[in-house]
Amino acid sequence: MPAKKKAQQKRPRRLPHGLDKQTFSIKEAAAIADMADKTVRNEIYVDLFRVELDDKSRVAISARGVVYLRLIRLLPVQLVPKDRNALSRMLAEGWPGAEGWVRKGDVISKGVVSLNVGEAERDAIERLRIFVRGRGRLDSDTGGPAGDMLFKDSAIRVRLVGALLARGAEPAKMLTAFPTLDADDIAFASMFARVNKGPGSASSGRARAARRPARGR
Repeated sequence: MPAKKKAQQKRPRRLPHGLDKQTFSIKEAAAIADMADKTVRNEIYVDLFRVELDDKSRVAISARGVVYLRLIRLLPVQLVPKDRNALSRMLAEGWPGAEGWVRKGDVISKGVVSLNVGEAERDAIERLRIFVRGRGRLDSDTGGPAGDMLFKDSAIRVRLVGALLARGAEPAKMLTAFPTLDADDIAFASMFARVNKGPGSASSGRARAARRPARGR
């Protein structure tokens, strides 16, 4: 009798731009996925997708984990935890199927329900690419507030650009205002400002206004 071939687990296809080697903090993952930090923490707390700890015992989320979070953010429907867990296994860990969900190309389906996840995946990968590139463009601002960062080889504070965007500045006009930056830099600044809130950010400005006592007339 011929020996039975050992079943081989299908390996997930590699992400482009070397993203499989990258990890992200909770705040970074939330900024890239465009969701609240609290939502990311909740997904982790109820064990809907797996995370690792870095060498400093901090939560490290894989690029595939961020892809899952971005999909949840963009889905037009709210899935129950059981189904979200299945999708995280398929997207973040490369499982071919889970809990009745199967994937064919860009479509993940279960019974009569089908979700096209291809566009969300491509969107997440593009946002990840921009963020990783941006991280490599950071340089410490030794003359500014603690923790402030500049775009490398410039005197432009990343958080300032992000704060202007948060206040409604148009990306196209920002390119004119900062000609040494490109579209990826502007997109990164918007995400970076969410991760590193501080002096000059829109949120800190609102917080100061809330604390400021009202003046009598």
